[in-house]
Amino acid sequence: MIDFPLFRYILYGKITQHIKSKAHINTPTHQRLHEKLTDYRPPPSLRKVPFEEQIFTVFDLETTGIFPDLGHEVISIGAVRLRGNVIQSNNAFYEMAKPMLKTPKKIIKLTKLDPDKLEASPSFPEVMERFLDYSKDTILVAHPASFDIRFIQTMLKLYKLPPLSCYTLDSQIMARMFFKRRQSRLDSLISRFQIQQLVRHHALTDAKMTAEVFVYLLKLASERGINDYAGLQLPLSKIKKKIRTTLL
Repeated sequence: MIDFPLFRYILYGKITQHIKSKAHINTPTHQRLHEKLTDYRPPPSLRKVPFEEQIFTVFDLETTGIFPDLGHEVISIGAVRLRGNVIQSNNAFYEMAKPMLKTPKKIIKLTKLDPDKLEASPSFPEVMERFLDYSKDTILVAHPASFDIRFIQTMLKLYKLPPLSCYTLDSQIMARMFFKRRQSRLDSLISRFQIQQLVRHHALTDAKMTAEVFVYLLKLASERGINDYAGLQLPLSKIKKKIRTTLL
């Protein structure tokens, strides 16, 4: 049996994205972002900054699906900055990005985004340039980062842009240091830590709740004697290895 969405993407979507993304190449925005991505390397010193002094960018994406390699796109980015355990709510980032392909109705219903506003939004490269400026020289945090970072890298590749160089923390993997798999989901952690429930599946409110969860996870890590990004790498690598072994 033919997978219709896959067939439609191969037949129509892939060509459409190629044509529309090509129109952005060599525009001023594309050139600026290309230069910024080429030149930017996060300072290695970030690895050793104590948690209480570290600046994190906790972010979330809303997308048109879960498979970036099959044409699903980023339609909004929300983020807040976190210095130590203090969330800088007055310095939040939120923008919608116009997709090249039509956003499925189920995604509009899930995210509650206004289709007209989405259609009038800037392109992904424009939004990504501003997000890169916002998150520069910070550690990126997402829940799960493996999903969000992969989406960003695939979108950049689609627009013939260099990959994003960054230090990242996956707060879902980090939660597995302390809780079982099902208990490491965002909704479970929001409930466990008695965090105020905001609107779900909205990039900014999800980022805000993830930031609050992350504050608790940093505290738990500190109680284990882990006080910086570098110190997290070995325990997180063990969790990732365990997850891979379970999936085999």
